Amino acid sequence: MRVVPIVLVALLALPATAQTPPARPAAPAPAQQTKPPAKDTPLPTLNMVVSQRDRDAAFAYYRDEIAAGRCPAPLVRKDKACGAPAAMPTKPWRLDQPLPDGMKADAPPPGLIAKLSPSPAGHQYMRVDTDILIIGIGTRNVAALVVDLSRLQ
Repeated sequence: MRVVPIVLVALLALPATAQTPPARPAAPAPAQQTKPPAKDTPLPTLNMVVSQRDRDAAFAYYRDEIAAGRCPAPLVRKDKACGAPAAMPTKPWRLDQPLPDGMKADAPPPGLIAKLSPSPAGHQYMRVDTDILIIGIGTRNVAALVVDLSRLQ
């Protein structure tokens, strides 16, 4: 009967000895690059490129209008000649930024629109001061400068 208590104690002790040793702390994981939260990242830009053909077409349109004796906006008549108004020191708009509040943007003449490539989806051609721009519909975000009419010669 002495064997039974010894066997019983051994059986009870067996699970205690069969336990795995406590796990060692894991080595720190290599530094992972984490993305900032979505709200902190800027909106993606379109990086729109305006073709030289469109730039040339816009300048040609305004030169043709001047040669025909018309002075389309934003050009002004100066001593029987038509030309761009005095250049502003800085542009009131910035690429990849919305137009400032209250800034007026007009549609370019239909004759010019007909000569340009179709505007990209979600965008339209607009005139701001002496600049023809591609602007996002609804966002008023300036995507590209087509021409600066103050450089018209």
